[in-house]
Amino acid sequence: MSNKEKEIVRKDRRSFLSVLPLGVLGVVGASLTIAAKRSLEPHTVAAADEGWKSLGDVAEIAGEEPIEKTIAVTCRSGWSKTVEDVSVYVLPKHDNKVLSSVCPHEGCPIVWDADSKNFLCPCHDSFFSDEGQRLTGPAAKDLTEYETRVENGKLQIKV
Repeated sequence: MSNKEKEIVRKDRRSFLSVLPLGVLGVVGASLTIAAKRSLEPHTVAAADEGWKSLGDVAEIAGEEPIEKTIAVTCRSGWSKTVEDVSVYVLPKHDNKVLSSVCPHEGCPIVWDADSKNFLCPCHDSFFSDEGQRLTGPAAKDLTEYETRVENGKLQIKV
């Protein structure tokens, strides 16, 4: 190999070694950007655990009073996942309509008041009918209704 050829090989090697750190920094920067985006991106319950959850046999859901049921829902926050129990109310009197147990005003848990036959938010005294419609109080809208279906004799809600 001539001196001229050796000099070309050295220059090629030097140019490669001068570009290599930039490539490594680019890969590290892209990885950090993707990690930051994933950890800061908000995730909703529905997005974290899409699908149908069973509330029990339709044949066992009966009566005039709402029935409180609990389901396990997977929640994501960044890279971590947690399983939380969420309460819902099944309304046998209203074709097994299913309502959220969370007040739309500020997220307090609602309770069924058997004396008045209404749902009550004890935090700020919002009242809702036995179908979940807002009656009085600071809540601006009705209780959230879940989409339901019956599959193999089981009442299911979409979360």
